[in-house]
Amino acid sequence: MSATLQQANRAGKPSGASGAPVVSRRDDLVYGVFRALLIALFRVFFRVRVVGRANCPKRGPLLVVCNHLSEWDPPFFGSFLPWQVHWLAKAELFALLGGRMNGFFRMLHCVPVDRNRADFSAVKEIARLLRGRRPVVVFAEGGTRSDETSLLGAAPALKEGAASMAFLGGTPPILPCLLTGTLALHDWRNWLLRRPLLEVVIGEPFTLDTRDRFEATRLILDRLLALKPLLEQPKPC
Repeated sequence: MSATLQQANRAGKPSGASGAPVVSRRDDLVYGVFRALLIALFRVFFRVRVVGRANCPKRGPLLVVCNHLSEWDPPFFGSFLPWQVHWLAKAELFALLGGRMNGFFRMLHCVPVDRNRADFSAVKEIARLLRGRRPVVVFAEGGTRSDETSLLGAAPALKEGAASMAFLGGTPPILPCLLTGTLALHDWRNWLLRRPLLEVVIGEPFTLDTRDRFEATRLILDRLLALKPLLEQPKPC
């Protein structure tokens, strides 16, 4: 997918990328209800700590860049952001239950991305989203990662996809975020009396001042790593 974004960047702005996508009121309502239920769920069964909400702009264009520890990251992270957002999701999710989950994920403002081919339709949609008023979230590690190369690990690494998306979207402001604790949600015992800590730290938005993908990726990585000291449990957990 990153290579596809790079090809699109070289080709210039995709056709049709000037307008923001249309989202129905029904989708917004479903998203809002689902988020409210999740907030209540997380508040009851876990301790939640959110730092830096004042750093969130009122609206987009905005690219939100975050680490990715587990499949629980989108519902947890999205619940405690101040706005409804668009998500980039692997296309396999839309095929679950024989495709019956397609409508559900689309109502949650998810955009399917085929990671096995050059998905130019997804690239075009990403460009449209990044020029709209609703923020776009990307998990910059390119998948779940909780080892040493995680942003919370000893040897953090970052793929160039986030930088490529920013260039494709006309270099919108980037909001760096770190989360931790979501691996605990996979153990049913943590849903009882343990109440482990779930954290989100939101940094200050910034813009890229370079068109070089390597330099831009390094800048995004530095901004993300600068948030680690603000975490109470700065490790993959």
